[in-house]
Amino acid sequence: MSKTETHTVDAVEYDSETPLRMQADWSGTETLDSAITCAISRATGESVTELAPLYEYMDPDALHEFVASMRDRETETSITFQYEGHDVTVRSDGEIMVWPPR
Repeated sequence: MSKTETHTVDAVEYDSETPLRMQADWSGTETLDSAITCAISRATGESVTELAPLYEYMDPDALHEFVASMRDRETETSITFQYEGHDVTVRSDGEIMVWPPR
């Protein structure tokens, strides 16, 4: 059995085999861009300023529009994309999951 490191961030555990899970605050002032960047920062241990801008990986305006449309649906919806070598899933309930690189 391999040893995995576990990090606890705001009561969220992340190890080498499961995603880091964070909850975006749809009602707050935090933008989706900053929530995703913060999640990647926590997953990688890199400063937010060391990460490439999200727009280098996808169109943030299109992402915002899609996520806004997801929140109005009755069924659970999500979108997954790659950012900084990680798969990132954003769910309609605001959960952001960052999967370890493969």
